Amino acid sequence: MRHFQKMAIIGMTLCVSACGGTAESLGLGRNPPDEFAVVERPPLSLPPEFSLRPPQPGAPRPQETAMPARANETLFGGSMQSAAAAAGGTEKSDAEKALLASSGAAKAEAGIREIVDRETAQKVVGSRKLVDDLLWWRDPSSSATTVNADEEAKRLKEAKAAGTSINTGATPVIEKSQKGWLGQ
Repeated sequence: MRHFQKMAIIGMTLCVSACGGTAESLGLGRNPPDEFAVVERPPLSLPPEFSLRPPQPGAPRPQETAMPARANETLFGGSMQSAAAAAGGTEKSDAEKALLASSGAAKAEAGIREIVDRETAQKVVGSRKLVDDLLWWRDPSSSATTVNADEEAKRLKEAKAAGTSINTGATPVIEKSQKGWLGQ
């Protein structure tokens, strides 16, 4: 009888522990923080940028360029110098002047970019192999042929039996089958 009571108590404990609320009331469950009790902090604010000044009334916008400058940039690729000229700031700073003087920019020809572009355009030679590799993604078919060994041995035996030269007649080759559109 005593053994039965112990088994009944263990069985009742297992049945009660299977309930979800019992594990939490015994302190065995998780206790996550309440998301509604979390205090919200104000967002971070950035200090004002002191390099920005309010725009002057009637002054042109710095991000907009004149129509001729935009057309020049679209047609010819534009340059930093043309963008600076369109913005009205053609004067170089002292640091820019010192950098240009130390690099020898004053000694360069005026149209050097056009000269280099013209000379390199004449030297560009297209490669058919590169185009084939990019378009077809496979090795080009080689012009080498593969000899069919069984047929060649048979041909040589027949020529020897007939007493003719082995150089007469066509050499049997293995022809590759042309693959279909899907490579099958």
